[in-house]
Amino acid sequence: MKRKRNLFLLGITMTISACGLFGFHKDQETPSARAYFKGTVSPEVSQQVLEEKVRAFFDWYSTRVDSLVDIQLVDNSGVEDTGRYAVNFDSTAAYLRILSHAGIFTRDYIEDKNAYFQLCASKISQDSVRTATPYGFDADLILLSQEYEEDISNFSQATFGNYTETENGASIDVTIVYTLRIDFVIQGDRLLIDKIDVVTPEGQTEEGT
Repeated sequence: MKRKRNLFLLGITMTISACGLFGFHKDQETPSARAYFKGTVSPEVSQQVLEEKVRAFFDWYSTRVDSLVDIQLVDNSGVEDTGRYAVNFDSTAAYLRILSHAGIFTRDYIEDKNAYFQLCASKISQDSVRTATPYGFDADLILLSQEYEEDISNFSQATFGNYTETENGASIDVTIVYTLRIDFVIQGDRLLIDKIDVVTPEGQTEEGT
């Protein structure tokens, strides 16, 4: 009898818990997954955590940038007067593999880069004028700057501000020579970079690639 009673009480407890978990109280808003898992499955989010993540990203970038810039993303025909540029998609695939294997970017970030390569290819094919630098490839595609070596030399002096928590993560402004806004999102037990934008002096962002 005692065993049956314990099982009965356990059943009631589980039912009550399930009602709370699945939002059977109509007057209460359904909490986010982050509210349930913060501090357990989901990583802790704070300004200090994001600063550490940014510095880890800087360390990764410093060791990988030479490999990235050595990839020839664009080819031309070699004809001096009529040479036409074309995006080399074997090379862009190699570039995206490096980002994917880093384990610090979301799939959406990598897919946005791929979409950008497709856009560049379309623009280049429409351009009948050969220019010194083909459309969309006149800056580093991660830091969104033409002077990545200067940027790297200033990583250790980076300053942080405008930390903001979001429903699925947080964002932070990082100033090196200029200011980047880096958005992080929680995916499982990881905090990953989802977007990098340049912040203009007026505080607006210019969307990254």
